[in-house]
Amino acid sequence: MGLMKSGLTSLLVVLSVGGGLITASTTAQAKSLKVTITDDSGKQTVTYNGKEYTAEQAVKLGLIVDKTVNAKENRWAYQVTNVKAKRTKSGKSVKVSGKLKVTNIRTSVFTPAKNVQISMGNTTKLAKLTKKLTFSQVVKTKAKKLKLRAGYTEKIKGHKSFTVLSANKQFKVKAYK
Repeated sequence: MGLMKSGLTSLLVVLSVGGGLITASTTAQAKSLKVTITDDSGKQTVTYNGKEYTAEQAVKLGLIVDKTVNAKENRWAYQVTNVKAKRTKSGKSVKVSGKLKVTNIRTSVFTPAKNVQISMGNTTKLAKLTKKLTFSQVVKTKAKKLKLRAGYTEKIKGHKSFTVLSANKQFKVKAYK
């Protein structure tokens, strides 16, 4: 058993070695991440949820920590993609919809995103995420640019705050056609 620190949480990693197959499970806060590492003729493959990744891909996704692999772990847990921001017929509101892509599996398992924050000028609005990581929200605004970021809300010392899990993405609002 070994102790490894990553980011803000301490993770306990248990390895069991048998032949050429190494099985690792990562646990923290009563959640687990089951990863199988196979070493065949010098090539290392990592299996997670039935999908196979190379060692470089696994490090980028945060599945394993390996200093010998020349790859950097993704900083953000999610990436905002497939965003459509279109003005409604009245011109007073904007319909925003899109999807999140997981870029760091380990971080997304331990701190999952629940909302997408839509910022327009001085105001913000939260769009709730579905199980398939999609969101849709109608926002009353005349703004021409929107800024989106994924995360979750929590109370810290009695005040509500938004913890960000993705980079800020800015989008232009398309006109109604």
